[in-house]
Amino acid sequence: MIHAKAPLTDSLKLVVQPHDLETVHDLERLGFQPVPLVPQLVYLSIPQDRMADMFLQITQALSDSSQIQSRYCMTRSPLDSKALLVEFLNAQPLHTITESVKYAWFLQVLAKRRLFFNYQPIFDLQRGHVTAYECLARARCSQGRYFSGQQLIDAALSLNLTREFDDLARTACLDAIAQALAHSTTTYPLEARQPTFFINVLPNAIIHDPHFFDQTYQRVIDLGLRPQQVVFELTEVETLARSTELHDIISRFREWGFGFAVDDLCSNVSADHYFMEFQPDVIKLDRRLVSGCGQHALKQVMLKSLLQSAHEMGIAVLAEGLETVVDIEFCRALGIDYGQGFGLALPERSLQTQSLNLLQLSNAS
Repeated sequence: MIHAKAPLTDSLKLVVQPHDLETVHDLERLGFQPVPLVPQLVYLSIPQDRMADMFLQITQALSDSSQIQSRYCMTRSPLDSKALLVEFLNAQPLHTITESVKYAWFLQVLAKRRLFFNYQPIFDLQRGHVTAYECLARARCSQGRYFSGQQLIDAALSLNLTREFDDLARTACLDAIAQALAHSTTTYPLEARQPTFFINVLPNAIIHDPHFFDQTYQRVIDLGLRPQQVVFELTEVETLARSTELHDIISRFREWGFGFAVDDLCSNVSADHYFMEFQPDVIKLDRRLVSGCGQHALKQVMLKSLLQSAHEMGIAVLAEGLETVVDIEFCRALGIDYGQGFGLALPERSLQTQSLNLLQLSNAS
């Protein structure tokens, strides 16, 4: 907060109450000095054109804990004025402004819709052809900086803008899919159906947005797509498990033809719980379980158990994180339906269609 009751000729000062002695030392290295009237406070005069840069330096110099527990105010009051103490009664946690500066690029991404998507092929492991693509959100700000999907999610969570981000990502993704298909000259093998697209969705976007289904369905139709081409991939499924609207959510997905996938299924959750509660079309096995499975006996036992349970309930299984020939061949031999990972294909801006050389994989293993 900035208090402007003092004359504008007085310099603008950032006044901080450091959380601990380490924070004091970190701020002193940035040029902060004790406030003479109250030595427990430190200050720094900041020209307005350097304000954003200084807050960025603070985010880099202080730990997250220090930023949360230290308090600040901005003032033009003289340092020897008791008005400064009155103003500081309304001080806020330092992180409330450092976070905004730290993620200023994210606000720009939201405002200017600067998302784009890479597509990672998902292969039918038994036949070898591309059967689907996972749409991976990326962004580039006006300064040219590149941001990964995880950076986008972290920023949305920190700024409490997950719903806004999810809405932008979903609509932008559907637009991108329609455009990619319109410009694609690919003909798919006769044994391969038209590919589907896996779109990541945050659970809260579905549970708390009453217009989610209607808007998404209408967007798909308006773009000339079919709901059967879209699979919504849900992470953090424990959140959905606590929702009384769970069964309505799933039934509405399926009534309109959308697919439904559960992401990050790993060894630390109960497979029966997931299958019974969600009945998804596809479960995605987490890379922590898949990586090294070709040579890891315990992982092999877990994968066999998950696969058997899923297939008994008519649920397809997708192995993520396939990076080695040994792991790929083990998953194929086990009967896992689909595979995805750097050992199969890297994400790209275009829709890759090259099939796997199954004979070469078998010989290499």
